[in-house]
Amino acid sequence: MRLHLSQRFAYKSWQDTKCFSWVGMLLICMLSIHESHCQNMASDRNYLSEGLRLANFQLHLKDVQQWRASQKKEYRQKIGELPDSIKSILVTRADKALPFSWPALPASSFLEFKQNGNRIRYEAKLNERRDALTSLVIGYLITGDKKYLPQLINGLWATLEESTWEIPAIVALQKAGRNLPDPTEEIVGLVSAETAVNIAMIQFMLSDELEQYSSIINQRIEKELYKKIFEPYLQRSDYWWMGFKGEAVNNWNAWINTNVFQTALLAANNADTLTRLMQKVFSSTDYFINQYPEDGGCDEGPSYWNEAGGKLIRLLFLANRVSQGQLDWSDKILLNRMGSYIYKMHIAGEYFVNFADAVPQMIPDAESVYRYGEMFDNDSLKQFGTYLFQLSGNKLPDKSVVNFLQTTAVFDKLTTTGNNAVSPSYSFLPDLEIATIHSGIGKAIDLLLSVQGGHNGESHNHNDVGNFILYACGKPVIVDAGVGTYTAQTFSKERYALWNMQSQWHNCPTINGVMQQEGKSFRASNFSFQTTKNKGATIDVDIAKAYPSAAFVKKWHRQFVVRQQKIVLKEDYELIKVKDDTKIHFLSYCMPKEDKKDVIGFYDSQGKRVLSLKYDPENMKPVIELKELDDAKMIAGWGDRLYRLTFLVTKKAMKGKTQFEFSK
Repeated sequence: MRLHLSQRFAYKSWQDTKCFSWVGMLLICMLSIHESHCQNMASDRNYLSEGLRLANFQLHLKDVQQWRASQKKEYRQKIGELPDSIKSILVTRADKALPFSWPALPASSFLEFKQNGNRIRYEAKLNERRDALTSLVIGYLITGDKKYLPQLINGLWATLEESTWEIPAIVALQKAGRNLPDPTEEIVGLVSAETAVNIAMIQFMLSDELEQYSSIINQRIEKELYKKIFEPYLQRSDYWWMGFKGEAVNNWNAWINTNVFQTALLAANNADTLTRLMQKVFSSTDYFINQYPEDGGCDEGPSYWNEAGGKLIRLLFLANRVSQGQLDWSDKILLNRMGSYIYKMHIAGEYFVNFADAVPQMIPDAESVYRYGEMFDNDSLKQFGTYLFQLSGNKLPDKSVVNFLQTTAVFDKLTTTGNNAVSPSYSFLPDLEIATIHSGIGKAIDLLLSVQGGHNGESHNHNDVGNFILYACGKPVIVDAGVGTYTAQTFSKERYALWNMQSQWHNCPTINGVMQQEGKSFRASNFSFQTTKNKGATIDVDIAKAYPSAAFVKKWHRQFVVRQQKIVLKEDYELIKVKDDTKIHFLSYCMPKEDKKDVIGFYDSQGKRVLSLKYDPENMKPVIELKELDDAKMIAGWGDRLYRLTFLVTKKAMKGKTQFEFSK
């Protein structure tokens, strides 16, 4: 999965089947924000504010100007050093944008979100504008050819003339609610901050050219940045994502604060404004770090890591550079863990552990991963960053001027440092309650198992306590469907009417005809992970508390025993009474077939059996269902179908034990 600027701004066609749509990344938190995000609150760490205080550091305009000059020189040098083959691809893209006709953003299109909930048409137009502008800027930065300037300035000016840099779904946070943008209330959110930092970077790199074209352009940029970003950011502390009012925060915090901070470093020309912005950004970002669990796990999943921990490292890196090393957090183990999380979730190739709203295939931002490795002298992260960049085909970001330049700055390192997929034999996140283990790395059959405990009130929650995924030789077998294209229902009280949010469509039991229930109180208990001398492991979790009282379940203990080329799932349960059917579900990417009375085979698209499941036919009756997929986002990850293998518990007993044995 590749996250880039156009995907953040708008709906994106799923013709690019490995992309994760920006639609709804924005507002999923509006549903989940009422549940606590990372509630295992640590004592206030306040790393950033304390670092500022202990270093007694202040931003002086003269020092910032020197940093700007050095940064600009470095960017230009690194662009010049790019391989001709890379430049050619980007220049071709820029040439295609030369005849672009900048689409209007009419009020009627903006109001569709209010009238019928549609956000696609407006965001698609916005996306086209941002995309073309970025292409033209990159083309000019590479070639210096003035043929790009008139069209580039058309796009820049069109952006400056927008009444808001936010999209309708985020403007809905204004006091006037779902409506046209209120001219008396600027909203600082994901899209406005992302737009601002790109506008600031364009001016930073091309200020002389803009001044020569028209002296008004630079003046207008400065005015719009102050009006839309700096002033409202400094004046208001009630945005939920800032954390100042005690709200739970998520990736919005790191994402917006990082972009505001970088915008200030690039464009603010008032010493007092710079100082105040830095202090407030640091104080706000501390809430994000303070709420993080000690294990460094992101409960929003790998799909959101780019915009959570992956954005935080940019803020830390910029602060370290502009302070000439006075601001340094390389001794903070938690921050290192926040970076290491991303490779702990890696399965193989583009596959990552994808519980909840995460997508199965993605490529995390290589530059962010590498910067973590640099800051914390972590060779594993450096190598993983280069591995990811190689996985992307050494493709530079082309949807964001900022991301293009940040990655260009480390292009040489990403292409010369040794690369390693960094697949640890196991990882355990005790706070997040996720355990992952590879069994038989390098063998004929490498099984990867990942199990989650947690609770059903997480950010981007699905009702999936005790869920697990199972891959064989880097390919999916037992899977988590993930999330479909975000719609109004995704953010409503009807979220759990969506099939893929329900426990019966995860690898979980339905007990006495009852599924799991949403809410933080519906949780796992006694989650544990132990390794063995023969490189195996045992994972234990009781999921009874994830079900409401109507399930009449006293205990449902799941134990996963991992051995070389074999995984055994043991179910040990105790009911208060039997009132309906109890079933155990497995969602499969492969086609299940009943090979023998007690064996189910899982077959890939070529008809090859990749895994077998042995079960107890005296206690279990299997039912195989085809689940046709009609959602573009799910089809991008899984194709047009999944399969559900359900075992009906045939013995109507108050207590029971059974097991499932997965092997080659």
